[in-house]
Amino acid sequence: MRPLDYERVYSALANYAIGIDAFEIISVPDLSRPLKHTVEALRGGLMPAQYRWTEEKTRRAYSYKDYGEWTRSIIVAAKNYFTDEEYPDKGGYIHSSSAAASSPDRSGLWEPSTDNTKRPYGRIARFTWRNNYHYLTERLQEMIGGLERELDISIRFRALSNYTSIPEKVLFAYSGLAAFGKNCVLMNKTMGSYFVVGEVLTDLPVDFTDRQFQPTGTPGMPDFSMCGNCTLCIDACPTGALFGKGSIDVNRCFQYLSENLVPVPHAYRSKWGNRLYGCSTCIDVCPYNSELEPSAEKHTIGYVGTGDDLINLLSYSEKQWQQRFMHNQLIIRDRLAIIKNALLCLGNYPSMGALQTLLVFLSHSSPTIRSFAAWALGKLGSTEGRKALERRLEEEKDISVLHEIGRLL
Repeated sequence: MRPLDYERVYSALANYAIGIDAFEIISVPDLSRPLKHTVEALRGGLMPAQYRWTEEKTRRAYSYKDYGEWTRSIIVAAKNYFTDEEYPDKGGYIHSSSAAASSPDRSGLWEPSTDNTKRPYGRIARFTWRNNYHYLTERLQEMIGGLERELDISIRFRALSNYTSIPEKVLFAYSGLAAFGKNCVLMNKTMGSYFVVGEVLTDLPVDFTDRQFQPTGTPGMPDFSMCGNCTLCIDACPTGALFGKGSIDVNRCFQYLSENLVPVPHAYRSKWGNRLYGCSTCIDVCPYNSELEPSAEKHTIGYVGTGDDLINLLSYSEKQWQQRFMHNQLIIRDRLAIIKNALLCLGNYPSMGALQTLLVFLSHSSPTIRSFAAWALGKLGSTEGRKALERRLEEEKDISVLHEIGRLL
């Protein structure tokens, strides 16, 4: 097939860009320079061993895996997720009546009590309230279908979003639609940082000669010109995971710690707040996000709401857990990692209503869960909780749990 004119392809795609807030078509760039940066981060220990991410996997990802053999052009796209919804909790607690009003329909998963007492609430980071990745992937597939019909051609393609095996943020920045901030997050002057990105790898040859903005060469290191002298994100990071310009120690990032069943240092725990999943502090403080008007569609794909009543969450059966998070990206996370997060929240926002729940998890099969249940019980400060810790100390075999209980007694 002869290369198609860029303007013709772009105009055709625009006719089918329903639900997509920004898109662009790019040639297939050489990613050798960003690859070098990522490999250096790996070698410097800035990537957790938990990821099992090797240099070999990195080099394969930055050469487009098996898709590189046939990919001739790439469509990058963004979905804004900034809505006017707000967290219902005040200081980490909600009244049981407000939980019912602010939560999605869960088909009877739990019924809030009618006594209007305060209950600890865990927040889910804004970008996880819905499955915007799945939404964007579907829209991209529909866009390609429309392009095929309009141009009367068949296109080999692969639509992706949140696909970590391809450096999609690098590709999006290369398109000119966004730039990296010092928090390692993409920024766009219209959407701020409240958007997710996706891409379509295609075998469609495109002639970019007349494109008004034409990237050249290979993507290089960001210049952070959009940030200027601002360091708000670096200063606000709870653990100091951000340092320098565009560098992050993922081992210390709350986002990573919330995704995995890993220890959380004591120095970080009081800073954890009531994060049930995710962290967006470095995004929320960015000046580009402070003046944004909520404009995102409130679609229902993978909708889980802003968070959960922690005591109810910890009482879910496996079936209820699956029903609650089935179509959301949270479902791919280790359930025990989310339980660990909930226990951390309960330690920071104690409630006598959580006592029996904490006692149950003090006998959990996972030493990590037992350790966090013990910590939360210590923060609760009840006589019954202390007696339970004393009994557990006599029975416990795991050294990390023994150490945790020993700190409390």
